[in-house]
Amino acid sequence: MRKIVLLSLFTMIIMVSVIAQEKITSDKPLPIMAWAGIPAEETNVERFRELKEMGINVNLSNYPNAEAMQQALDLAQQVGIRMVTSCPELKTEPEKTVSRFMNHPALAGYYLRDEPVRKDFAELGDWAKKIEAVDSNHFCFVNLIASIHTTKTEALGTATYAEYVSTFAREVSSRLLSFDFYPVLVDGIHERWYEGLEIFSAEARKLNRPFWAFALACSYNELHPIPTIPALRLQLYSNLAYGAQGLEYWPYWMPDNRTSPIALDGKRTVVYDRIKAINKEIQDLAGVFVGSKVVSVSHTGVVIPRGTSRLSTLPRAIKVFETEGSGALVSILENGVNSFFVVVNRDLNKSLPITILGDESLKRVLKDGSIVKASIYANTTEIEPGDMAVYLFPTKK
Repeated sequence: MRKIVLLSLFTMIIMVSVIAQEKITSDKPLPIMAWAGIPAEETNVERFRELKEMGINVNLSNYPNAEAMQQALDLAQQVGIRMVTSCPELKTEPEKTVSRFMNHPALAGYYLRDEPVRKDFAELGDWAKKIEAVDSNHFCFVNLIASIHTTKTEALGTATYAEYVSTFAREVSSRLLSFDFYPVLVDGIHERWYEGLEIFSAEARKLNRPFWAFALACSYNELHPIPTIPALRLQLYSNLAYGAQGLEYWPYWMPDNRTSPIALDGKRTVVYDRIKAINKEIQDLAGVFVGSKVVSVSHTGVVIPRGTSRLSTLPRAIKVFETEGSGALVSILENGVNSFFVVVNRDLNKSLPITILGDESLKRVLKDGSIVKASIYANTTEIEPGDMAVYLFPTKK
């Protein structure tokens, strides 16, 4: 009898262990880039280790010459960080410089330009062609201007923001798209942020190109507060819900007194630890987002953000879904055999009550990537300010 009891206990322990170990996983980490990363004069292995400790796996820095860029790539390789990088020789002698660095294990891509306008595209396109004629394995990286206004775009040189994005993609050979927008303001969320995400995400899907998007990592100016965890989550999780395949922080190291992860004196600030914690959350959920395709993006609430669509239909696995308060961003993503129902609380100050009821196939993905039956939770729950909840159901064949 004692043996039977012990055997039963052992079996139960094994079963609990197996259940507890069911997690959503990814073969690849989500790219998370530090823009304005380690300055050239601070290039040493300790600084690269510090960068990696914060959860960064891609560093973007400019270097004064090719030798400094070589040193940075070598150090990045030691700690397991990849580089999107540039030096003057990349512009003056592109073929020679690319031939020198193209086989370096730490190289992710070549940085060309930040925030070009329409008249810059031809020159950037010619430059990218010269690089890709030598190296077709690494991408050329250009970051596009924020969609602060989506129709009055004379300064960009196009009639609309969508035209700005599509024209760039047509004229500049770049395997991924990137844009910045810093929406968290002292007095609330910028009214055009979600409209811009709608347009950029839609254009990226039309072009069949992945896109990367930003979160503000500093107190940029008097309009922008020091980033809090809710503010960082809202930016990053909204980007992911709209289909972003890479995330960027600006800046990592600020050359003045604005509060960024590393301050002017080279010491860590409170933002460093906040970003470190969130990067851990993101990588634990990489299996949700890496390689995912957007099926739909919509919003709930009495008033939804301008330029967005109201949630009207639910996936077959979800029978009831309701939100209270100011509403949510709701995204349906498909990733192989799994599909995901992602709910982001748009409010930075209040928790969002939601009610969700699904069939037996509906599961919940916890913050550490663990997968559990949705039915073990109450139908009504809360999502903390700026945070998200993720539900899983089988992709319909």
